[in-house]
Amino acid sequence: MKRLFSQLMGRAAAPEADADDLHLAAAALLYEVARADGQIDPRERDTLLTKLAARWDLPRDQVVEKFDAAEEAAEQATDYFQFTRPLREHWSADERRALIHDMWSVAHADGKTHPQEEYVIRKVADLLYVAHSDFIRARHATQPDND
Repeated sequence: MKRLFSQLMGRAAAPEADADDLHLAAAALLYEVARADGQIDPRERDTLLTKLAARWDLPRDQVVEKFDAAEEAAEQATDYFQFTRPLREHWSADERRALIHDMWSVAHADGKTHPQEEYVIRKVADLLYVAHSDFIRARHATQPDND
């Protein structure tokens, strides 16, 4: 009914996405941050897996499986839009802000933040319609003392 109404109104209905699709998208974006500086530090990977396990209340082995699938999806992707669109359409503003916070945690995990990591997070924040002020707050909330 919703799809029919949207079509009658001249708008395409947002495609349905299940939790696994949304988890894959979020994990792929976190992976993009981890690899942005050309190498994935073990501390970044560990932070990424820890954030995913905590956020989704999943055992570590399931998170590793999801991460492996996300890594493959990210490697094949041509842009971030395929990951940000379903999140923007199905996640609340709070959930999208939390993802940006997690992205900063991954970027800071190795004790330094590469400009390319910041670029990825800024780009994703824009695509997720996360306000710049929230982007900055998340950066400062996760920033190590020596960065």
